[in-house]
Amino acid sequence: MHEYTLSIVDHEQFRIYCDTLQPMFDMPSRNTVKKDILDMFEKEKEKTLSKWEANEGRIAITTDMWTVDHQNRGYMAITAHYIDDEWTL
Repeated sequence: MHEYTLSIVDHEQFRIYCDTLQPMFDMPSRNTVKKDILDMFEKEKEKTLSKWEANEGRIAITTDMWTVDHQNRGYMAITAHYIDDEWTL
């Protein structure tokens, strides 16, 4: 929502806030969070590619690009629409 970076988990006040909400929660490091995100991405990418390879229909792919001014970073979203062999969108 606020486009915070993963380093927020290293901020002392954020950790105090989270500890106040749930003292039993063990805050992961930003490296752990980053690794988990990349692992999830790889799994989803493999699932998506295997579905596309098995699909005998056509796939429409579009992209959208934008920048975030306060972070000086660019982002790209890729969207794919397809109908499978059973005509399910």
